[in-house]
Amino acid sequence: MSYLPKEEKRKAILDATLRLAVAHGFAGITARKVAAEMGTATGTIHHHFSSLDNLKQEAVHYAVQSAHEYDLQAIEGLSPYDALCRLLLPSNIPDREFDTRIWLSAADEMWRNEGLKQEFCQGMTSYTDSIESLIEQGCSQGLFKPILPPRQCAWKLSGTAFSLSSYTYLDDPSLDLPAVDAIILKDLQVTLGIA
Repeated sequence: MSYLPKEEKRKAILDATLRLAVAHGFAGITARKVAAEMGTATGTIHHHFSSLDNLKQEAVHYAVQSAHEYDLQAIEGLSPYDALCRLLLPSNIPDREFDTRIWLSAADEMWRNEGLKQEFCQGMTSYTDSIESLIEQGCSQGLFKPILPPRQCAWKLSGTAFSLSSYTYLDDPSLDLPAVDAIILKDLQVTLGIA
């Protein structure tokens, strides 16, 4: 690997770690595999991260931050309802399989890594905060009449969307992307009291 400034090198290490997490899961990541993915020496990884657990935690944090920034840009200027549809319907989020695989692997690994668990939970909380904020905006505009408090609606909708959208990547013909969109859309309408 050619010379890169420190922050660019860290980003390259995080990108390589995330590619490996998607391919093999976080449990299968070693410093040696990350270095091989980058074409560099293992010492490069140890120089930039204090431990393998630290690298995994930082990789999840980086993935969460990147996805959150992308989402915020994607919903800028949209009505609360349209923004919720944009965030929750899997067909509105092209190429999200990479992110979903990272989330699923992080969810599995968090039981063995307390720091990764904290990053995962912070990421879910941040995402849910965004959903809750949109619900509150819709309520204040008289658009929504939720069946539960906004925070509970946000968790309910997020959980449904994550569970069903991750299932679509298994290519089961009984639950394709249009069917998942229809289920989530109906749940959104019922949960938020939209006629």
